[in-house]
Amino acid sequence: MLAAASAAAQVPLASPTARPAAEPFEETRHGLRLSDPYRWMEDPAREAELVAWLTAATRDGQARLAALPQRAAWVDTLRAALGSGTRYADVQEAGGRRFARRTDPGAQTAVLVVRDAAGERVLFDPAQDPGLAIHAYAPAPDGRHVAVLAARGGSEIGEVRFLDTASGAERGQRFGPMWGEFRPQWLDGRRVVLTRMGDGRAGDPMETMQAQLTTLGADPVPVFGQGQLGAAATTAPEFPVLLQQPAGRWTLGLAAGARADARVMVTPTAALQAGRPRWRALAGYEDQVTGATVLGDTLYLLSTRTRPEGEVLAVRLDPRGHGRPRPVWHAPGLALTTLAATRDGVYVVGMRDGVHRLLLLPGGRAPARAVALPEEGAIEALGSSADGRRLLFPLAGWTRPRRFHAAEGTRVTPTAFVSTAWAAAATLDIRRDEAVSADGSRVPMVVIRRDAAPGPQAVLLEAYGSYGEPSTVPGYLPSLLAWAVRGHTLALCGTRGGNERGRAWHEAGRAAAKPNAHADYLACAQRLVDTGRTEPGRLAATGTSAGGLLSPVAALQRPDLFSVIVPRVAIANATRLEAMRNGPNQFAEMGDPRTEAGFRALAAQDAVLALQAAPRLPDLFVTVGLNDQRVAPWMGAKFAATALARDQPGQVTMLRADAEAGHGIGSMADGLVQEFADTYTFLEARLPPGPAAR
Repeated sequence: MLAAASAAAQVPLASPTARPAAEPFEETRHGLRLSDPYRWMEDPAREAELVAWLTAATRDGQARLAALPQRAAWVDTLRAALGSGTRYADVQEAGGRRFARRTDPGAQTAVLVVRDAAGERVLFDPAQDPGLAIHAYAPAPDGRHVAVLAARGGSEIGEVRFLDTASGAERGQRFGPMWGEFRPQWLDGRRVVLTRMGDGRAGDPMETMQAQLTTLGADPVPVFGQGQLGAAATTAPEFPVLLQQPAGRWTLGLAAGARADARVMVTPTAALQAGRPRWRALAGYEDQVTGATVLGDTLYLLSTRTRPEGEVLAVRLDPRGHGRPRPVWHAPGLALTTLAATRDGVYVVGMRDGVHRLLLLPGGRAPARAVALPEEGAIEALGSSADGRRLLFPLAGWTRPRRFHAAEGTRVTPTAFVSTAWAAAATLDIRRDEAVSADGSRVPMVVIRRDAAPGPQAVLLEAYGSYGEPSTVPGYLPSLLAWAVRGHTLALCGTRGGNERGRAWHEAGRAAAKPNAHADYLACAQRLVDTGRTEPGRLAATGTSAGGLLSPVAALQRPDLFSVIVPRVAIANATRLEAMRNGPNQFAEMGDPRTEAGFRALAAQDAVLALQAAPRLPDLFVTVGLNDQRVAPWMGAKFAATALARDQPGQVTMLRADAEAGHGIGSMADGLVQEFADTYTFLEARLPPGPAAR
């Protein structure tokens, strides 16, 4: 027992010697008294001071981690995991050609390829411009041109360029700034709509976006979004997003953001092509619309307003006046997640506890027909070919990367885009389990480990629990699988706030109800102990982005279970959302700090406040992306600084700030290798050893 208790102390890891300035600052908001000595970190005028401290702390920690022998082995494992085989993503079809993003073995980022009768060839290689990565692309309906949105340094803010498919030559001018997840929408072979950020003159560029029409690189014309009139207008912090249906007479406009729902507008495509759209509003936030598609002259909506698990509604579109929504179909016990139309009808994805099913409403009418999938897996997205003939979709498993398939009617055929898995992933055992939360709710969980036999191991427990995004849907994440391949356990907890069981599950774990998600997370941890998969103190809690509202706050309540917390680019200081560039976009999901109810809800999700109040701190490994446009770097910095100020004997806080990374989207492969090598080296050094090591 003495060896187990002192093992961590023998490891040469320590908190950084450089400490940030603490400047007393207190305020009372909505009756809550807050101390915020690191409020200065939010000041743009002092960004250089913040970055200097983050950089110094990072260098200190990396030097200590590099001295540990297991780090080199982790680098080798992660390079094998991330660099094995060829992987495809985002397959699209237009003009008799198929396009995809392809990541080759050992490559830092994906290239854009096109496949036609002559075979497969590279159309655009961002590696020719170091640090650049493709975030989105879209081929024109005739396949002759492609719009490619690329950004550098993981920032997600980039510009779009137009390429000739036959030659790869660039056509017209480039446009930016554009947010990386908004795909260009072609109306025909030459006209395309781009969602562009503002130029800063009218306010925050994130909150002044417009959808603009251009003809293959000509000067654009605003058609939807900020500054427009009537139904064409969006209001900050809404983002204006267009959805053009294959060969469709109608174009959809969505006012969307970091929330489960969107407002839906529609215009005749011909009017939009002429630069004079006639927008009409068809659904507001009160309708709880989570998806939309058009088949012919009928709009299909996925709504959770009257049925928490979702139902498909239909609206007849007519230039003289649109019809009213009418129910078409729902599936008891199945949470409906997305839909897409082809000439055969409307395809719908349903889910229960992370298991997906694909169904077809022939001609857009019930009853639904089951589409037999070739293997169990997650349907990450649905897309239609540009001519509307086929559905394209990927299937992914926990240990199997995406395999793309095409569907016509209920017949599914594989495409030539087959990704190769890391061979070591096949050695892992995948088990589904359930934990019982404090209020009796049964919480789904996935447990991944190399050895299915009972026996305690070090556990990394991951959860997200926000925006109705599920945590227990299969996804091929080799950077996480590496933890299990090396003899540890990876567990994913489907807390409330996600969508494992529909809208009610989401609502029961967000904003003021987030403590339910905290209880779910702790129930998953306790279940891992009770089933003999681990022991108290041998768990590490991790959460990325909005997962920072969940795992750190929960783990701090049970220091007997958790020895380490790893917040990754986390929203760690929720009560300060309004000071963050992308913060107002989160109010609908997390709580509005301008109201008492919203502020108190955010306080219950604030990891910095939880850290201040915690009687005992676990070790912390905090990651920050200095180019992060979603979560401000000062969020993680304040969390780490708060822990360092506690100066708890024996406790270690390490920071890892990456100047070449943002929120993790568009990161170079080697950057991910180095980040996870540092993370796993820290975990192995600080988690108590197992019985075999005692």
